[in-house]
Amino acid sequence: MNNSYDIEVAMPEEKSQCYLKNQDEDALTSETFRTRIDNNYFSNPDGVYMPFYSGKYKKYFSIMCFLGLQDMWWPYGMKVILTVNRDDMNNPAYGTKENPVPVLKDIGVDESIRDNDQDYDQAYMDSFYHNNVIRYLKYKMPKEEFKRRFKNKE
Repeated sequence: MNNSYDIEVAMPEEKSQCYLKNQDEDALTSETFRTRIDNNYFSNPDGVYMPFYSGKYKKYFSIMCFLGLQDMWWPYGMKVILTVNRDDMNNPAYGTKENPVPVLKDIGVDESIRDNDQDYDQAYMDSFYHNNVIRYLKYKMPKEEFKRRFKNKE
């Protein structure tokens, strides 16, 4: 999280071919992760993805949400601020159709993309981002990539 920064992007309109789901019916837009029973609590977290191409950055991005979407709507055609990892943005292996840059926090520029203007509630967005990053690292990031990045770090 400390190696992240914000970029501004104008999101394509809903029917745009910039969205992978509009280009390829096999584009991954959601998945459920299997977990173990832990302290008698069973959980199958969901991941929901919005992969798209940005002409401004000449990269594919994937807005990812591993938390409830009940208070959020997709920002079609809106300006948004995306929080991205600097290493991902500088790594040529990221930003491709097969491996888009993960986006774990997005907020509306001109209006909130969450109910009750939660985009502008700093405590809520900090918690949202923190929990989203933890679930991304735990369930989505490949184990080899996790080891490469964090093996000798705390």
